[in-house]
Amino acid sequence: MIDAATLLLFSGACVALALTPGPDMLLIASRSVSQGRRAGFASLAGIQLGTYCHALAAALGLSQLFVAVPLAYDAVRMLGAAYLLYLAWKTLRSGSSLQASAGLQAVPTARIFRQGLFTNILNPKIGIPTGEAFSLLDDLRHTNPALVPHLNTAELSQALTA
Repeated sequence: MIDAATLLLFSGACVALALTPGPDMLLIASRSVSQGRRAGFASLAGIQLGTYCHALAAALGLSQLFVAVPLAYDAVRMLGAAYLLYLAWKTLRSGSSLQASAGLQAVPTARIFRQGLFTNILNPKIGIPTGEAFSLLDDLRHTNPALVPHLNTAELSQALTA
């Protein structure tokens, strides 16, 4: 099991990240304002799944790949920037104002969920600290039977603090 000091350090880092605004927070806020609570929660669910994907990738050693092949990290970072630019372009091209309107077309919940997922997965603000936090948990860097309980404990900590 993860010792209390490590879990406390990881949780503190999660709180600090949750308090700083970024693409995930903007997506939840914009969806909630423009389409209501259900859309906001769909965005949040996609973002949480993306965070779990980051945690799993870090536990399986993806951060080691980024250290060994910096071009791989740059590729993910550029994909994230391109996706955010694509979302901005679509928003500007639609000609809609930033204020809520009763005449908005409903976007399917599954699409909102996917937007949350991809916004989070391509967000280096989430990926890098998650990878660093998991490097503190040395036994998570190796595939072993204790991987799943450690991963679940750390992810639960992240979800509760965020």
